[in-house]
Amino acid sequence: MTHVHPTEEPSAFDTIIEQIGKAGRFQKRFNFTFNFFLVIVAAMPHLNLVISLATPNHWCHVPGRETTNYSIEEWKSMTLPKEYDSKGHLSYSKCKRYVNPYLDLPGNDTEDLEMDVTNCDSGWEYDHTWYDQTAPMQNDWVCDNNMVSANTLALGRAGEVIGTLIFGQLADNYGRMPVFYATVVTLVIGRAMSAFTSPWVSVFIIFSMIGSLPSTSVFQGPLIIAMEISRTEDRALISMMQCFGWNAGMVMMPLLMWWLRDWVPFMLVTSLPCAIFLLSRPWMIESPRWLASKGKIKRCYQELEKVAKTNKTDMPNNTEAVLKKAYDVKGTEKNHTILGLFSSPRLAKNTIMLVCCWSILLMIYMCLTINVNNLGGNPFLNYLFQAVGELPAYMIGKYVSDHYGRRWTSIISFILTSLACVPIIFVINDIASHLVINSLCIFLKFSVSLAFYSVNLQSMEIYPTCVRQTGISVGVIFGSGFGVVSPYIVALGTSVNAMLPYLIFSVSSLVAAVCCLFLPETFGHQLPETLEDASNFGADQNIWGRSTSRKYPQDGADVPLKQPI
Repeated sequence: MTHVHPTEEPSAFDTIIEQIGKAGRFQKRFNFTFNFFLVIVAAMPHLNLVISLATPNHWCHVPGRETTNYSIEEWKSMTLPKEYDSKGHLSYSKCKRYVNPYLDLPGNDTEDLEMDVTNCDSGWEYDHTWYDQTAPMQNDWVCDNNMVSANTLALGRAGEVIGTLIFGQLADNYGRMPVFYATVVTLVIGRAMSAFTSPWVSVFIIFSMIGSLPSTSVFQGPLIIAMEISRTEDRALISMMQCFGWNAGMVMMPLLMWWLRDWVPFMLVTSLPCAIFLLSRPWMIESPRWLASKGKIKRCYQELEKVAKTNKTDMPNNTEAVLKKAYDVKGTEKNHTILGLFSSPRLAKNTIMLVCCWSILLMIYMCLTINVNNLGGNPFLNYLFQAVGELPAYMIGKYVSDHYGRRWTSIISFILTSLACVPIIFVINDIASHLVINSLCIFLKFSVSLAFYSVNLQSMEIYPTCVRQTGISVGVIFGSGFGVVSPYIVALGTSVNAMLPYLIFSVSSLVAAVCCLFLPETFGHQLPETLEDASNFGADQNIWGRSTSRKYPQDGADVPLKQPI
């Protein structure tokens, strides 16, 4: 039996779904196909560009060593000046060389000699310990051109903002299913073409943006469809399945680059498999709840029949009449824009608070992902360990959010994120503490992932059916928009002071925790279907998220259903 909050009555649609099966074979097959396996495959192109843009240690190429017996370190000591980096450590310059090095003094320490320096006029050499070739190595995007990578990632986040806005609106107005297939096509084309266009920076950035347009929306449609045809108590489980799929993709991605070592085949191997899901039409449906909210009752009935057939149940024999009575009165709610999210003070407040949470959350997550390249040790293991750190976050998030509510899970996770940054600030400049720093960053990724899980779940449960994907998209839009600064925050840490990013993370996480205090508790409550439902949602809750006995209306709940003959 579905766990529904005692102050709410089931809607007409929920009653129908209850009879044809909310946790049957169809839901299980759909979730494993689209909310687990798809997520594994689509998670990799979401962030494969970050690894492809890794810039390993580099230094000026000074011709002549090949005719000598000098080691690389001996050659550096004779040809390169030393300078302080952002952590206050003295090391060989990455962008300068001596004009006339004392090559006849092998092993001589030239740092105390006054010699003229110049730019790397003969190109660069790279540390090939972990990579044979990345995009910056292939195109020398270092020193004066070092912002190409940051700009590509930033504009990719901008592309995600644009794409989430476009695809979110299209999904709520024209359907989840056609938009899903459009996102798959766009993702594959954009990422695959990025692998071949890096010699032309402008073209490369354009295709990187195209590949980023659907990088979030591709997950949203299947997740929302599943939420809308499943039991209330299964929402957290479905969200956790997506998180597990994401985690599996994040674990596989660095291992593939470690194996391939070249960014071009890596981009293709992690992007092209998404095209397999263009063949998934027999297992995909349009959201019946969305169809009903748009007044498309006949098509809604057909989709519900597919669910019932797979679940081996029968449709109630007056389903169409019930749906018409429940949803035909909602003619004014057939099409909505983003403005619908601000149609009432309560819904506007919830939208603003969620936008703030998403912005801070995605900014921190993206910064941590990009900054893996700047941590000491094996970069692939650093990626792997941070990805593994996400896994317990999703399991704990599922348990905590189902026992103590989504709201307090979000608040606590943001507070943990803020506190985890404090010790990093004090040890970040200590070379000997790189293992401690890596461990703290893994915990930081854990707390951010915990926040991601709970905020994502809240977003799906707060918004009504008619603007659900638009609402989630708006949060991701602003989050990705704010995330545009992520590459520059990381650059700030590498070029100015390594403590600054973590100070920003700590303060912003506390702000997000405060925002969560103003959101309603959604655990155990039915999904709101109309803007009116959403405007009343949480009105009966106190500061602790506990409800009084007040009910809010669910249109069509009074329509009886006949049992199938």
